[in-house]
Amino acid sequence: MLEIKVDPHTHTLFSGHAFSTIGENAAYAKQMGLEAIGLADHYSSLFSGGDLPGWGSMMNMAALPRVIDGVTVLASVEIDIMDFEGHLAYWDKVMPFKRPGDTRDISPNEPLLESRDYAIASVHRFPGMEENTVAKNTEMYCRVLENPRIHIIGHPGRAGLRFDIDEVCKCAKAHGKMLEVNDHSFDSPSAVTDECRRIALKCAELGVQIVVSSDAHSAWYVGHVERAVQMLEEIHFPHELVANRTLDNFMQVIKACK
Repeated sequence: MLEIKVDPHTHTLFSGHAFSTIGENAAYAKQMGLEAIGLADHYSSLFSGGDLPGWGSMMNMAALPRVIDGVTVLASVEIDIMDFEGHLAYWDKVMPFKRPGDTRDISPNEPLLESRDYAIASVHRFPGMEENTVAKNTEMYCRVLENPRIHIIGHPGRAGLRFDIDEVCKCAKAHGKMLEVNDHSFDSPSAVTDECRRIALKCAELGVQIVVSSDAHSAWYVGHVERAVQMLEEIHFPHELVANRTLDNFMQVIKACK
């Protein structure tokens, strides 16, 4: 049976619509026997509202222990994909101050993504999203995968955008990136879970790394990936392509991203 020792996609109160603290998530992760969790709070006006929600907290990871209750805490973020060009949330904002020695006008995304152990990019909702086509959606995901600061495409089977799975998986493979099998997706109708299965089958065929995550919005769901694992076992998905089966393996795959 496939064992998952890292839950790379968990949320805390800072996401604006979740219910637990970092400490509560870590405590439950310990009970679940996890080695690590990723703090992947939303970076999106859709969920938190206002300008740069949570940016200050995310940039202050030094205030947190690296290990809580024996569980390694990884700095992550779930940043929204905002258009078919592959732009990310707040890409068009300019930081109100410049970093020492830097004279450029830059987006706050630059220092944020530089500071993460890894980053997840997901589609939730953006203006004009209903005008999607398979070609547009495919190009969008490939542009995001080409971004060296993005490591994982979040819940692609649940975004509601059909894309050329073969082309996106080939792009992920070329850049050493990961696609997510998100247990929360299994709360959705069968069309979503069928799409997740199709994506996983293509990843297995092409040798694309995946991550399996809970997308927990409260501590009591951290580490619960049973439905995702069951689907992967049913299709005989190669365990060696599951990046987050151990912390060491997960970090090695992240380092190999390009």
